[in-house]
Amino acid sequence: MSMIDQVYHYMTEHHMIHSGSRILVAVSGGADSMCLLEVLRELQKRLPFEIRALHVHHGLRESAERDLNYVSDFCSKAEIPLKLVRVDAAKYASRNGLSLEEGARSLRYAALEQAATEWDREAAQSNCSTEWDLEPAHSPQTEPCRIAVAHHVEDQAETVLFNLVRGSRLTGVRGMLPVNGRIIRPLLGSRRPQIERFLTEHGIDWCEDETNEDTTYTRNLLRREVIPLLEKINPKACEHLAGTAEEAAETEEFLSEKTQRALRRCRKQTSDSPHGPKDTCHTVLDIPSLLGEPPLLQRRVVYAVIAEAMGTRKDLQSVHVQDVLKVARKAGNGEISLPGGVRAAKVYDELHVIATAAQQASQAMDPPASSAPPQACPPAQARPRRWPESEEEYRWRVLVFDGDMGAVPRIRCTKWFDYDKIGTFPIFRTRREGDRMTLDEEGRSKSIARMMIDEKVPPQERKRIVLPTAGREVLWFPGGRISAAYMVEPTTERVLEITWDSEEQ
Repeated sequence: MSMIDQVYHYMTEHHMIHSGSRILVAVSGGADSMCLLEVLRELQKRLPFEIRALHVHHGLRESAERDLNYVSDFCSKAEIPLKLVRVDAAKYASRNGLSLEEGARSLRYAALEQAATEWDREAAQSNCSTEWDLEPAHSPQTEPCRIAVAHHVEDQAETVLFNLVRGSRLTGVRGMLPVNGRIIRPLLGSRRPQIERFLTEHGIDWCEDETNEDTTYTRNLLRREVIPLLEKINPKACEHLAGTAEEAAETEEFLSEKTQRALRRCRKQTSDSPHGPKDTCHTVLDIPSLLGEPPLLQRRVVYAVIAEAMGTRKDLQSVHVQDVLKVARKAGNGEISLPGGVRAAKVYDELHVIATAAQQASQAMDPPASSAPPQACPPAQARPRRWPESEEEYRWRVLVFDGDMGAVPRIRCTKWFDYDKIGTFPIFRTRREGDRMTLDEEGRSKSIARMMIDEKVPPQERKRIVLPTAGREVLWFPGGRISAAYMVEPTTERVLEITWDSEEQ
């Protein structure tokens, strides 16, 4: 099978492309992105769709100017619309306490999202001839464009190994998803040697990033030293790791649903109503029900509840889950302290997981509520709150709804919306002037600017937070409420599920 056939099959299998699609390609000038761009250009002979390219100059290497010029010349000759973006990744990383890699990645995806949103608006304007008051990027006739990035099998293997070494759960073993919101990875089923062979056969040069040789970076160490050793044991080691990631993704999706069902069976009470006193986040599990679940679901339910109380998965390890289960199984009452100022207490047949608002103030994802502050809660270590800064931190899907309101998730990182009311796919972007959120059934609303102030979001953070939106309506402020305009009702037929992966893989 040719490279073009292979990629086309992979893209159609994962529903990445169809007639009329618009694809924005992230092009660095390296072999992977040049291959992706050329393959998509060849596929235009089979299927009518549009492509554009975007190149980000991070200001980190002297050779970056060479890369920019190469991509610019290639796209000009190929008549591919190209947007060039210059950023200062070093300054951004230093200002925000990030590594150079993290800072560059954050700026790169922000530039891609901005360009994609602008293209959506442009496409919608061409479709809207009379309804000028409709937010262009969300015209029902316009499907949001996709952002194509050039990760391949070896990249997937590196990601899986990296996550395994650092002690990730199943969500880390699944690696990178083929489709995640508007992000697509058409080369995720292709090997690096195939990519270089394809470029050589088509007479296409590429740029080499000299920093890829620096093994002080963990991923470079994995790529240059660890993976070659694994391939000495088995030449298909990368393919097997990528296959494991795909199976882990399917398993995680299946188990997530099972976990939610188990959580509903075990949960007796949760005090997270935004209408009650805002003193604590307090979840109560029925211990006999919890211990009646299979051991895997016991651990996942406890993990979900602790993460909900902490407002993040950061610093939450399997040992904490095991310690809570030991308390639940022991005779008599007991109590244990957990990261982030959370505590778990056994009171007869109930397991209470509690975090006070004072302890959550620096890291909570939702405003805590109800109950008096527990007296035995140890002081929390101050830790900066965080919000999503790229679309990649979100996952979303559309589900059929059977009217069971008890099935609506109550966990902090997953929210459901009435998809038919929204009428289009969500757009993940930073705030804009005029953005609002509907607060109640009477239609009262609040500006997102005001909401960020009320949520005590630092001014320097506000422009970086990526929010799910439909027109000028913000669907959800991660760490706060959701829009009342699109809440699920018993008559809802389809739901839009949005999950924030608050610990980025």
